[in-house]
Amino acid sequence: RELWILLSEHQPVEMSASPMARQAAGSKAIPIKKVFVSDPSELPAHYSSTPGGTLFSTTPGGTRIVYEKNFLMNLRNSPSSKTPPSYDIPDGLIKGFGGPTKKNSPPKPRNGLPPRRNSHSQKKTNCHEDQFEIEL
Repeated sequence: RELWILLSEHQPVEMSASPMARQAAGSKAIPIKKVFVSDPSELPAHYSSTPGGTLFSTTPGGTRIVYEKNFLMNLRNSPSSKTPPSYDIPDGLIKGFGGPTKKNSPPKPRNGLPPRRNSHSQKKTNCHEDQFEIEL
């Protein structure tokens, strides 16, 4: 089973489903662009970007995924980027959502039993408070 792909140079490249056959078929050089940096201020602020604005990432298997800046900028104009996601996002994670959270909502009745009292939720703690005292 073979698949033909037409590259930008308009040269057909033969690909096979077998990894061994792909290695035997040969390889083609990946185009690169060298950017010379003369000043440290020209270096990118993030590890996953390049001085030219290209972003990259790696998969757990080690495959490098490269995202060119122009491609990403064009994606923001796509119709799917203008629509909200189709999956349910919890209200607490939505930016600017000011509705009640679970902590502020009254406890649910427990079939006629009084609500449970949780000493940890009733007690307000200061983040700078020590957990315990140390005797020196």
